[in-house]
Amino acid sequence: MADNNSRKHPVLLYIHGESYDWGSGNPYDGSVLASYTDQVIVTMNYRLGVLGFLNANMAPQTKARVANYGLMDQIAALQWVNEHIALFGGDPNNVTLMGQGTGAACVHFLAISPTVVRGLFKRAILLSGSALSSWAVVEDPVSYALKLAKAVNCTIPNDLFKNNELIVDCLRDRSLEELMKVNIQPPTFLSAFGPSVDGVVIKPDFQKDLLSYMGPEFQGFGPLPKKAEHGAPITSNNKYDLLFGVTTSEALWKFAEKDVQQGFEGERRDRIIRTYVRNAYVYHLTEIFYTVVNEYTDWERTVQHPVNTKDACVQALSDAQFVAPLVQTGDLFTLRHTKKPNNPHIAPIPESEKEPLPKTYFYVFDYQMKDGDYPQKMGSVHGEELPFVFGAPLVDGFGHFPRNYTRSEVALSESIVQFFANFVRTG
Repeated sequence: MADNNSRKHPVLLYIHGESYDWGSGNPYDGSVLASYTDQVIVTMNYRLGVLGFLNANMAPQTKARVANYGLMDQIAALQWVNEHIALFGGDPNNVTLMGQGTGAACVHFLAISPTVVRGLFKRAILLSGSALSSWAVVEDPVSYALKLAKAVNCTIPNDLFKNNELIVDCLRDRSLEELMKVNIQPPTFLSAFGPSVDGVVIKPDFQKDLLSYMGPEFQGFGPLPKKAEHGAPITSNNKYDLLFGVTTSEALWKFAEKDVQQGFEGERRDRIIRTYVRNAYVYHLTEIFYTVVNEYTDWERTVQHPVNTKDACVQALSDAQFVAPLVQTGDLFTLRHTKKPNNPHIAPIPESEKEPLPKTYFYVFDYQMKDGDYPQKMGSVHGEELPFVFGAPLVDGFGHFPRNYTRSEVALSESIVQFFANFVRTG
């Protein structure tokens, strides 16, 4: 209900993470944030897995067809907020999108998508996730669509380029139960059903387009497009204020408890890193592997202890999957067009008429909870900032967050809630 004084409050729309296959917005109760920050908090659900991201389109470059239904659900939620949030006391002209993990990657996709109308949101908060992460986008979605189709006895047409709709039609005839029973395993560290290039919501070569503005040192995706001038603005990116950050041991949650406690030898580390490199990269795999191992080995130690080897492996995977892509994303959001117009007859834009430049902030969450899921001195793990961001310590916990918090943890949460609220309010 709108309050009586009809003052419009800033709006925060949260896109949950966990995975592209499972998760829900329901456990993220926004009432603590709403009451402490005087803002309107919106959480949402969107289609996941095969229902949210099936893509059987062989040629998105020529036949653009929506396949990212999960992202379309998020766009629909944004439009709903734009049209109706004033009735709940929210300001439709001051909306911030926040996501964590896969949810953060979704927020980034929406920030660069040509289908998102300018003005639907003003700011973005990316918690440990980016569209540039290796796990963020499914590179070969058709192969997983074919595996699913075969598993439920759909006929595969000879000419997939012309008849890929036949596969989708057949899958639509199958029951939800049949589709959900099929367990399609992607390569380690990657996703089978998640955002992919469909030519509509995510355009072809979106990574190349993004990175082309950053100069040769960031370009793993080929030469600069001829039309792109290094230093020109990323028009779809730099209209949003950005707050982004990471934890100190993002990848630790992927390791078994025994590995976390006791560590492992170099041979196991090599196997893990080699698997990641093989699944995340296309060219120069051997060179990349040896460079990573060399960079994350402490050569001053004459004997490599298993715990140190494990720590270095976690750090390498954390940097590769979360930290480096997010820092790159921050660089992209802050790029500005600094060249003056070539035409001397065109007068420069007066300062008073220029749009204010968006602002960008970066944080590292380095706090380890006293009663957390991991032993002390392991670093903060992917998702461990969420209870503090949502204010769980202020009410002794709720939902799936821990229940016991120390006095200093309550104070930390109060600070974080205030920092985020300030960003949502004014950038």
